[in-house]
Amino acid sequence: MSCKPVKNRDIDETRMDSGLLMLSYPLRLKPLFADVAKRFGMWKEGSPPIKRLELDEMGTLVWDMIDGKNSVRKIAEEFAAKYQVLPREAEVATASFLRDLGKRGLIAFRGKHSG
Repeated sequence: MSCKPVKNRDIDETRMDSGLLMLSYPLRLKPLFADVAKRFGMWKEGSPPIKRLELDEMGTLVWDMIDGKNSVRKIAEEFAAKYQVLPREAEVATASFLRDLGKRGLIAFRGKHSG
């Protein structure tokens, strides 16, 4: 909970009229799949296919707090206050969402003693 999430610099953020965010990021493919994608024209001009992820209100709140300074705990506290949920529920929801973003390569985590 003391780790600090950091955004991947390859992510494009688009704020929609609704105030929500659309994230666009290069799809990470294993070498075998990347080769197949290139052969079938899915991989244009040497760059990987772009994937999009539309965040809901809660996801947008969490994403906006990812700045490399806020810890997972701090983000969960803000989430709990905004949506009036129990701290433990906020911790579980926030950690799960951040873990999913990490699996997609959208964020990384710094330890509490990292710069």
